[in-house]
Amino acid sequence: MFKQEAIEVIRKAITAEGILASAQHRDNYARVWARDSMMTGYAGILTEDEEILAGLEQSIITLAQHQAENGQIPSNVVNAKASYGTHVGRTDATTWWVVVTCEYLKKQESKVLREQLQLQVYKALSCLKTWEYNQRGLVYSPLGGNWADEYVTSGYTLYDNVLRYWALKNTAEVFDDEDLKTEAAKIQQLIQENFYKNNSDTLKYHETAYAKTPPKPYFWASLNANGYDIRFDLAGNALAILLDFELDFKAFSVFLKTVHTEFGHWMLPVFYPVIFPHDDDWRLLENNYSYSFKNEPHHFHNGGSWPIFLGWLCLGLKKRGLPEIPVKILAQYEALMQKKGEHFREYYSTDELLPLGTEELCFSASGYLLMTN
Repeated sequence: MFKQEAIEVIRKAITAEGILASAQHRDNYARVWARDSMMTGYAGILTEDEEILAGLEQSIITLAQHQAENGQIPSNVVNAKASYGTHVGRTDATTWWVVVTCEYLKKQESKVLREQLQLQVYKALSCLKTWEYNQRGLVYSPLGGNWADEYVTSGYTLYDNVLRYWALKNTAEVFDDEDLKTEAAKIQQLIQENFYKNNSDTLKYHETAYAKTPPKPYFWASLNANGYDIRFDLAGNALAILLDFELDFKAFSVFLKTVHTEFGHWMLPVFYPVIFPHDDDWRLLENNYSYSFKNEPHHFHNGGSWPIFLGWLCLGLKKRGLPEIPVKILAQYEALMQKKGEHFREYYSTDELLPLGTEELCFSASGYLLMTN
């Protein structure tokens, strides 16, 4: 219904430097953001849109040109100036760049571009290796160190580690690297064993915390020295499902339907449950912002609904042969866009279903393309 419009929103955001975050070309969004341009480019790969693919290639090159000495990919680039994060660095800028660069190389099969980027891909993986800190396999992200930069998750996060696994897996495939293939398999097992309750007798990353943590029908959000954050991270779970991690999908589907019943709609919150001022985690939220506070209950990262990650969830569930919930999510999103007359806004509040944030956001247009793929 809105597929061509979504493609046009992305096309309008393409510049000589690459794909900007929004077709609006304003404020902080008029930059080539690593995670935004890479996810948008992935949608271009799925839709086989040549104009978006050309924008993706330029995004890849622009970000690579500003790779830091340690291999880190910048969070964003504007006017040939790179930023690696404000309060903290962004772990997922580097992982998303490797993941989608490799996806693009698989599609384009350009020997010249492959040789041009190989050193930088491996340098980025080396940087990620240093972020393990303890050399035990999981990367560690600081508070505010990924896309949810004003939220409360930190440490060994599900989302960042699944992305790191995907980066290793893709690099091993593109460059026919058996050592990386073995490393990727080990990290996949490490994530599976440590973020989901199981009966395995393998040694856990944090034995005491693991033993005390109750099972959930999804992968836990993160692990820290002080234990697990057991909230539901929709983005991390969506990517894990897409990448063939194992869940009890019957229980997972029941959980999603329970959340739908609680909220009364299928615009599922990106993190759940919602944090309120009386909750302990509120203190981690209230000062964690750059321009203005956005994380009121049911808003932004704090229980807001983001079409981009609903798109990844739909893509993953459909890949696993579970189309029922994706169909409902897509129908809900299309109905909202028709009713509100606001297309591809950044997120929706989950209490009133208000379309909020930046307009004509490539993130949201890409989410719709992922839903409809």
